[in-house]
Amino acid sequence: MPSLPIPGLTALVVTLALASMLSLLLRHRKSDAELLFAVFCGSLAVSMLRPWVPTDAGWLWWAAAVGGCATCNAYWLVARALFRGDGAVGTAHIAVAAGIAVMIVAVRWSAAQGAEANGVLTEVMGALLELASSSILALSFVEGLRGGFGSLPPQERRLRTAFLLTFGGCVLAATLSGALAQAYPALAPWRPGVIALCALAIVVYTQWALLVRRRRPLRAGGPAPLPAPAASPTAPSAEHAALAARIRRLLEVDQVYREPELKVADLAERLGSAEHKVSRAITGVLGERNFNALVNRHRVEHACRLLSEPGARRSVLDISLDAGFASLGPFNRAFKAATGRTPSQFRAEAADRRGGGESMQATPAGCGHSTDPEPVLSGR
Repeated sequence: MPSLPIPGLTALVVTLALASMLSLLLRHRKSDAELLFAVFCGSLAVSMLRPWVPTDAGWLWWAAAVGGCATCNAYWLVARALFRGDGAVGTAHIAVAAGIAVMIVAVRWSAAQGAEANGVLTEVMGALLELASSSILALSFVEGLRGGFGSLPPQERRLRTAFLLTFGGCVLAATLSGALAQAYPALAPWRPGVIALCALAIVVYTQWALLVRRRRPLRAGGPAPLPAPAASPTAPSAEHAALAARIRRLLEVDQVYREPELKVADLAERLGSAEHKVSRAITGVLGERNFNALVNRHRVEHACRLLSEPGARRSVLDISLDAGFASLGPFNRAFKAATGRTPSQFRAEAADRRGGGESMQATPAGCGHSTDPEPVLSGR
């Protein structure tokens, strides 16, 4: 009976997993989900190669047994960090995953000893491992259901739907292939190929999900819900007014907007306040659409001042980085949305105005007032 091209699929999965691990580890700044997924990819690659390592290989067998014990348990941590954000994986969660890893190594060692080790203890460990593995898979799946789909932004719903379909489908396919292989031994040669295809699908999906998260970082505590219907305007409370004044000081005096990785959670931490209160002060008192619009307005105004300086020779890239943008592309988009001109055009017009004797304001006209219907994210 023909079977799937297992060696070729295994080589593809191992290559992709190792490439993913290296690309994530070499990044200068890594999120929790990226770091945990790098661990998962390394363990997955070792796990896929483990069947080819003989039991009498000594230290090599132990390296394969230990190195390949962070797959399902590690992916639970990946899913938790992916859908809850940085800080969602604590010591207790790592301890649970590590405990399952120890059980995996113990069961593999017991199986490698042959019939002489197949006693009651081995059966008990096997049953406990099966229960723990099933539970950890269920917990991983539940992570994609957190928060309720109705209150999530469309992009977050798409991300989670893809996770549920990919992860759920792979777990179902692996489970069914195992049951069918036991019931119909003729189907057993197909099972390793099915497992390899499932591993490939999970690696590809997670790489895409991490790319989405990198472009639109998750705020602490989970995804932002859909905006509520506009309420009738009310006067801001004294607390929110005071908080808005402190936010304005951080931006205008301390110039925290020049930090490329600045998030609303960082602002809330510096102010010693809750995130929702900071967001409320930004929208209700300062009159901004959201945190990104507020920060980008200050960044563009900062860039305008630098571009308007007489005799300035700094490059546009240098100015964009000085203003707090992480790269040139987002800076150009934000600047044009705010001023209707590219940074180079703005600099040339500023030079013409100086040549014509026109005075330049500290904040040039047209800076920082975006007409773009969607906020331009802060350089990421």
